[in-house]
Amino acid sequence: KSLRNLILEEMDRTLPRCQRTQASVDSIPISIEIADSDFLRDRGLMFRQRMGEDEGMLFMFPEADQRGFWMKNTHIPLSIAFLDDEGVILNIADMAPHDLNTTYSEGQSRCALEMNQGWFERNGIVPGSRVLVS
Repeated sequence: KSLRNLILEEMDRTLPRCQRTQASVDSIPISIEIADSDFLRDRGLMFRQRMGEDEGMLFMFPEADQRGFWMKNTHIPLSIAFLDDEGVILNIADMAPHDLNTTYSEGQSRCALEMNQGWFERNGIVPGSRVLVS
């Protein structure tokens, strides 16, 4: 390994980590990481090379608001679902790696769930579906 990679790996070991937990979208089980601090939400899925098929990241905010996400330093094509206070999906959008255009919630969103691109469509998940965290 190069010195640069060794330094980056060591720096990465010292950073805060997301808590992992189980959730479901409608009745489909998924494994998620919870991004519930400014640092974890800002870092999100940046720099990752892959994510498991039924894995994702749930971004949790202290209050509902209009939300916007972009794909800076994100290598994985993603689909994002914006959720209201009750975990009901408001809208779903696809996002391309490294795209700096902002993708917005259609309404007041408390959370956002990022999954591999196409996961929601492949599983028949649409606006109005509900996300439950264990």
